[in-house]
Amino acid sequence: MKTIKPLAAVALASATMFGCASSDEMNNTTAMNETTTMSETQTMGGETEDMDDAKSVVVATEVSVPIATIPVATLSLTNPVQLGDMFNDIDDTEKYNMIELTKKSPNLSTFVQLAEAAGIADDLTQEGDFTLFAPTNEAFSKLSKQDLEMLLMPENRAKLTAILQAHVIPSKVVSTQFNSSQRITLSDNRYLPISTSNNIITVGGAAIVVSDVEASNGMVHVIDRVIIPSQDAIDDDLR
Repeated sequence: MKTIKPLAAVALASATMFGCASSDEMNNTTAMNETTTMSETQTMGGETEDMDDAKSVVVATEVSVPIATIPVATLSLTNPVQLGDMFNDIDDTEKYNMIELTKKSPNLSTFVQLAEAAGIADDLTQEGDFTLFAPTNEAFSKLSKQDLEMLLMPENRAKLTAILQAHVIPSKVVSTQFNSSQRITLSDNRYLPISTSNNIITVGGAAIVVSDVEASNGMVHVIDRVIIPSQDAIDDDLR
């Protein structure tokens, strides 16, 4: 089984998105703070390896900068632009880094807003070859209102950061490289399954709806759901 490693590992307390973590558990949730760069994250988790032999990355930096609660009402949960028209008005997408490129599409405004709130937006500007699975606005609307509200609370910033980090791989992967024998490994022996059935690529249950949008520092794939690792997806080989 081939594995692909994510930018940072996700640690969930139970089968639900938020579980019943105590305040101590929340303080110990792994996340990347505002001063951590992508290169530092990779160093903390281990050197970057090829896709065929990659291991999961675990980041041990704690969140220390509080943020205000983001009201759900301030988020756009609809896609103003047809998926097929995304980025069509940009002559050369490679002139922009990942966060600049996502800011160019109104369909990704919620992802951008949360990436900035979680402190990972600056990391998506770093030089390198990365892969970003960018959820559309409508992808966030598929979360329950209760889960979305909890995710936006300041005490859950570490969890928001960890979830968004699961959408980034520290290697450039084009759509033709994905196959159903791969998986993206996370912390606690968990993984995100990859499926390439009927010409549809899914990562952790999220379908790629716009693929291979090339930025200056990697590849952006737009997805129709927020990737939430399943409690059931445990690699028996790593128990």
